Amino acid sequence: MPSDVVPIRQGGDIIEQVITKGDLARLTPQERVTYYNRVCDSLGLNPFTRPLEFLTLSGKMVLYARRDAADQLRKINGISLEVVSQKIDGDLLTVHVRARDKAGRTDEDFGVVSIAGLRGEARANATLKAVTKAKRRVTLSIAGLGFLDETEVDDIPARERMEAPADTTADLDQFAAVTGDAEPPPERDILAEARDAAEHGRAAFEAFWKSLSKPERDSIRQHMDEFRTTALQADDPLGLPPLPAAEPVTEAEQPVAARDVFAELDRDAKAAAEEGSAELTKWWKTLRRGDADLIRAFRPEYEQLAKEADAQHGLAL
Repeated sequence: MPSDVVPIRQGGDIIEQVITKGDLARLTPQERVTYYNRVCDSLGLNPFTRPLEFLTLSGKMVLYARRDAADQLRKINGISLEVVSQKIDGDLLTVHVRARDKAGRTDEDFGVVSIAGLRGEARANATLKAVTKAKRRVTLSIAGLGFLDETEVDDIPARERMEAPADTTADLDQFAAVTGDAEPPPERDILAEARDAAEHGRAAFEAFWKSLSKPERDSIRQHMDEFRTTALQADDPLGLPPLPAAEPVTEAEQPVAARDVFAELDRDAKAAAEEGSAELTKWWKTLRRGDADLIRAFRPEYEQLAKEADAQHGLAL
């Protein structure tokens, strides 16, 4: 009598199939899930966050690394990153990033994007993409992985790639829902999320800050100076030249460096807040729009300081 039972191969057999055939599509959906789990386990990645994804590229199924993989690898291996240089060559913007892990090893890589015809927000987004691509490429490199990065997958023409089959994705979802012997997902790392948001600039950090509850904000408030500095650097990571001014200005009229302006505004805002809500509101109305935008992300902090000052002066409602 024919049997409907499909034999299940052991972990070693699955790895052998991958090595000898070089194509994950040769594995059954269940075996791909097992392989996926073993890869995550070998790297210390949390499979519940889906750090890797399957992709059919040029007829062969492979794994590529998502943003979660790079973030977790940096934390696991103590990897720090440094933007070394930038170069605009014609229509191409190249970012050079150096990585160092906790053992002192270093590695370098590049991120290249086209900025042809881009201005304003589109140019800023392309700049951030180049920085992100370089950071993730060097992270995967120093961690010893040859996976494609998510930003590289986006650049592959659609005709050359195809998303993983639905059965594999469904099995991964089912795996993530298993409770049994699997460990529950880790607690949310608010500090890591805040640092990541700051790396994408003031606007991104402001949106992230507004999404947090008061206890979550209080847990990372001591790192605000770090977030401010990172956000400012992210908004102008490469020191690209500003758009030409409408009118020439004299040397005496040259604006103060953005970082100095921010420090001065931050100091004045806190001084006004220490006098209470009324004084803070009055001071805020005197700001130019550009100055207000520079510190707008931190207004909730100033307002909190003002409320505390009101309470101390017996003015709280």
